[in-house]
Amino acid sequence: MFKEIFEEHLRSAGPPPEASASGACRTYSSRVCTLCHASGVEYPAEARARDAALRDFWGKLLLEAPLAPLVPSPLGREYRTVSKRKAFPLKDETRLGLIDPGEEDGHRPVDVMACRVEPASHAAVYARLRESILSPSARLLVPALRYVIVKGNYSELVVILSVTRIDGAIVSAVNTLSRGLTSACPDVRGVMLYEDRSDGRYYLGTRSPAARGSTRKIFGETEIYQKFGGKGFLFPPLAFSQVNASLVDVLIAEAGRMLELSPGDDLYDLYCGYGLFTLTLGTRARRVTGIERTPESIDAAIRNAKRLGGANARFFRSDITGTTLPHLLPRVRPRDVVLLDPPRGGTAPGVIECVAARRPARVVHMICNIDIMPAEISRWKTAGYAPVRGVPFDMFPGTDETEVMLLFGPAAEKGGQRRGPKGMSSTR
Repeated sequence: MFKEIFEEHLRSAGPPPEASASGACRTYSSRVCTLCHASGVEYPAEARARDAALRDFWGKLLLEAPLAPLVPSPLGREYRTVSKRKAFPLKDETRLGLIDPGEEDGHRPVDVMACRVEPASHAAVYARLRESILSPSARLLVPALRYVIVKGNYSELVVILSVTRIDGAIVSAVNTLSRGLTSACPDVRGVMLYEDRSDGRYYLGTRSPAARGSTRKIFGETEIYQKFGGKGFLFPPLAFSQVNASLVDVLIAEAGRMLELSPGDDLYDLYCGYGLFTLTLGTRARRVTGIERTPESIDAAIRNAKRLGGANARFFRSDITGTTLPHLLPRVRPRDVVLLDPPRGGTAPGVIECVAARRPARVVHMICNIDIMPAEISRWKTAGYAPVRGVPFDMFPGTDETEVMLLFGPAAEKGGQRRGPKGMSSTR
């Protein structure tokens, strides 16, 4: 529903950017790429359209809680710190492109040369690799190549080649490729192989951590550095990280305001990743518990806590389901708070219900897939928690997606009041 409302507002948002000014959103065959909105509208107009669409969408949900204005992205274009290209084997060559979302089988490539939502350094990497895989030295690599993934910060990159196998021939070919790539693209500080025998659409294969493939370092760094909330984090390329680093500090600050942590509170950070919220917000709490299922992320969180002095932080590696969570949250005090930052698919059945049954004082639930937001809100309401406030973040400019941070509190008894943050109350 939100996509249709947003695109209706976009149609009247303003003239498209001049191609000569952007020099991007082009394919190698010089066609205009239309996979995202960046080629059709400038960012200020896009942000205004998104804000208006969010208000229409919020109104259709009939929510009493207020919705704050859209928090715009500091970088409306060239913001992505994660990008990818799929290797498409064609009759005469292999191309690096993006999957056309209109093709259900995923076999039609869009051979994107450069994209306005990706930094120019990413385009340089893909251009160099496009030349490299056509060379004789890549003859044995090309049939095994699935994806090229670029991750990093805005000055340093790690390149991951997802391949169907790792053997001597592949390593030799990638060593040759790596020398040319790092010479042409000095921003590349690391090159890795990731083995993935699946044939799905996911660029790091299966979503199950237990079925993850092996990795092999070819060159340089094996960790990515990001500084958020005044703290320097290190995490491996396979760990989840926010694609829009320019907005993360604002995200942390708003989560802190909603949680209202004090020295006597405990914070439970579900889907904690490499410890971003656990270690930036946890300094205000008595104790903080981070829970995450992926081994790469939880190992990085433990290492980050040791480096950053997170003595009050503890971490558990576990699936977060209605079955596992009761053992991980056996008791929550009435003053304690919970933060949830689940993946795009949302929370598993029973997770919201389990958290609500522990009756924490406040819950902050971050939703990166706005399509599932009505269903998640409905589950909270059924479990006895009401939305207090919503803050949308333009985490994914150029796309139809919007990140929304929701504050929930215990619902009032019939005819009573529920308490909001900082002493605010609202009558039901």
